[in-house]
Amino acid sequence: MSALPITDYFRDDVLAKRPYIQREWCEAAVRNPIRREVQADDGRIRHWIWVEALQRYLRVVTLADGQTIHNAFPDRRFRP
Repeated sequence: MSALPITDYFRDDVLAKRPYIQREWCEAAVRNPIRREVQADDGRIRHWIWVEALQRYLRVVTLADGQTIHNAFPDRRFRP
């Protein structure tokens, strides 16, 4: 399986600010999320996955194409 594309923002800002986030987790969230939602305002797509190492749900936001990773962060308020 090939790596999913990422935005410059994800590479330069998100991973720099949150170095503990692993790209593999983000790709797993996009490929097999426990929930997926489309944001009404811009069409970006939110994907959630449980990450055992974090003991939290990780929210991964892709562009409207559903593949290009744009943002990722532990989501404290998410409830499945």
